[in-house]
Amino acid sequence: MDSPEDETPLLGVETEMKELLGMFDAPAFARRGLELEHAHFRLSERFRRERGPMLDMVRLRLRQWAAVADQPGASILEINFDELARLVEGTTDIAPATLGGVRKPRAVARDLIASAERFNLRWTKFVEETNYAPINHMIERYNRYYLIEKECTMRSARLAARNFEPRPSINTATIFRDFPLLPVPRLLS
Repeated sequence: MDSPEDETPLLGVETEMKELLGMFDAPAFARRGLELEHAHFRLSERFRRERGPMLDMVRLRLRQWAAVADQPGASILEINFDELARLVEGTTDIAPATLGGVRKPRAVARDLIASAERFNLRWTKFVEETNYAPINHMIERYNRYYLIEKECTMRSARLAARNFEPRPSINTATIFRDFPLLPVPRLLS
């Protein structure tokens, strides 16, 4: 008669290697947290990559405005220059662009306003059309399983719950908080 040892299938080399590697890998809760952090980073980088080229014309118009802002009659624009420059470039140091020919401040101001409005329309469309389902699924699984996996590793519910905060889901409001629309300057009279 066959012994019980004969009935157990032999483990393959690949299976044994996976088990061995699993012994030295990070715990499941740590991997889950890292995967979520990487997903957040990739999403932020995607928004930065898309936002940069959309801001090119606003940067140009802002430099043009800096070139004519000292001319007589340039007090026609209500603008928070430093705030707009920070959102456009990440700095308030915008060198004035040299204008080919003399342009009136009113024309430059209208161009700046139009560029900021166009950016806001394009950015709103991009943010609203982005699919947040994959990252929100990861967040939902993180919130559901992180504590359970950590408790299994630490063998203490109290220690596992220490410093844990559930992650909020991503939506257009959270994106606009991190990557805001531009304040649109306003022509005075």
